[in-house]
Amino acid sequence: MNQIAILYPVFVQVLIVMAVACMMAVARARAIKSMDRQRGNPDLARGKTVWPEDAAKRAANYSNQFELPVLFYAVVAFALIAKGADLIMVILAWVFVLTRIVHAAIHIGPNKVRLRSPAFALGFLVLAIMWIKLFLHVVTRGIVV
Repeated sequence: MNQIAILYPVFVQVLIVMAVACMMAVARARAIKSMDRQRGNPDLARGKTVWPEDAAKRAANYSNQFELPVLFYAVVAFALIAKGADLIMVILAWVFVLTRIVHAAIHIGPNKVRLRSPAFALGFLVLAIMWIKLFLHVVTRGIVV
């Protein structure tokens, strides 16, 4: 199996981040047009603006894209370095990214925690398995796993 195959789910994860950033920018631009932007009102620059719900949900999800996914980027990079990006690791990477798509769709959409939590939990579990698999690969020097 070609080790580079593990980069395709990474590209999709980055695309998710870019898409959420664009959606957040659109929602914020729309909100800014309707805001009271009197001269001398520094709330926007200070980050104290109270955003409408759609902009707030998108901003929360954007921030979330720099939490758990950071560990995903790291495990993929280390798997490449250690030559541990086998078929199982690639499949796990795709499953993780699919959970992130579902999580983002729920977070930006209906934002129901009871729906979002299972997607997050599954992604967390898959990521933990990826790290364990990489650890086993490294301690066995790639002989087993």
